[in-house]
Amino acid sequence: MTRSFLPLLAAVLLLPLSGCDETGPMLSIDEGVDVAIDDAILAREQGDYDSAVSLLTQALEAEPTNAVVRVELSTTLLQREGIDLFDIDRIAQYLSTAGSERVAQPAAARGAGTCAYAEDPTAVQFDPTEYEGFDELVVSIDVLEEVTSTLEGVLPAAVEDFALCGSVVDGELVYDQAGAILDLKAQGLTDEQAAQALAVGALARFIDAYVTVTEELADETSWYRLADGSIGICADDEEAARTKSESAIQDIGEAILSLDTRAAILGASATVAAEIVNTALEVYSELEQDITTYCEL
Repeated sequence: MTRSFLPLLAAVLLLPLSGCDETGPMLSIDEGVDVAIDDAILAREQGDYDSAVSLLTQALEAEPTNAVVRVELSTTLLQREGIDLFDIDRIAQYLSTAGSERVAQPAAARGAGTCAYAEDPTAVQFDPTEYEGFDELVVSIDVLEEVTSTLEGVLPAAVEDFALCGSVVDGELVYDQAGAILDLKAQGLTDEQAAQALAVGALARFIDAYVTVTEELADETSWYRLADGSIGICADDEEAARTKSESAIQDIGEAILSLDTRAAILGASATVAAEIVNTALEVYSELEQDITTYCEL
C-alpha cells in the first residue's frame, strides 16, 4: 500500500523515562517469566536499570522467543544508556540547521570541480560529526547494536524488508503497513508494546546508521547546506562510499517505516514531531541518490 508520509508520525515519541534514583533488591525469575517482566518494569521505573536488565536477560534465556521480553529488554538497555527518541529529534534539528549560520564561500575557494554542490557558490559546507552529542552516540554503538539484535524476529518483515529502490516513491512510503501491524500482534504484543518495539527499533537503527555514515565516511564525503535549505552530499569515491553505506542507509529507511507503523498503531493525527521523519527522509533520499544506489524510474 502507499502511505502519505508527512501526516503519519505520532505526536508522542519520547520513551518513558524515570527520574527516580531508587535501587531495589536484586531480583530473580524464580516465580516465572511473566512475574519477572513485571518486576523488571517496576525496577526500571525506580531507576534500577541494572536489576531490570539482569531480570530480563534471565527471562530471555528461559524463553528466547518471548517477544515481550525482547521488547522490554531492548527498552531498558536504551533507557540505561540515556538514549531516547529525543536523540533523533536533536539530530534532525542539527541537520535541519547545520551550515545555515555560516557564510558561503566562492566555489574556487573550496575546490570547484569536485562535485556539483562544491561548484555552487550558495552552498555552505558543514560537518555532520559536529553534532553536540555525537561522541556520546559513538560510545553507545555496542548497545544500539545489541538492541537491534535483541529485536531480531520481533520487528515485522514489512519494516525490515525496506527496499532501497521501492519503499520511498515520490516522497511517500510504499509498504504493507497493515501486515506489519498484524505481525506484531500475532506475537502477543499489545498495541502499547508493539509501538514500544517500533520506537526502540527505529531509534537504534537510525542512530547506528547516522554514526556509521558520518563517521566511517567522514574523510570520503562532503556535506553541504544548499540555498533552498536542503542537504547535498558528495562522495570522493562513489563506489567505495556505496559499499560502506548501503546497509546503513537501508537502516535509516527501516527506521522511517517503524515510526510510520507506530503512528498508525497509536492513531495519532498530530504532526508535532514530523520534522524528525522529514529530515530522516531527506537524509535518506540524499544518501540514496548521491552515494548509495541509482534507482531507475
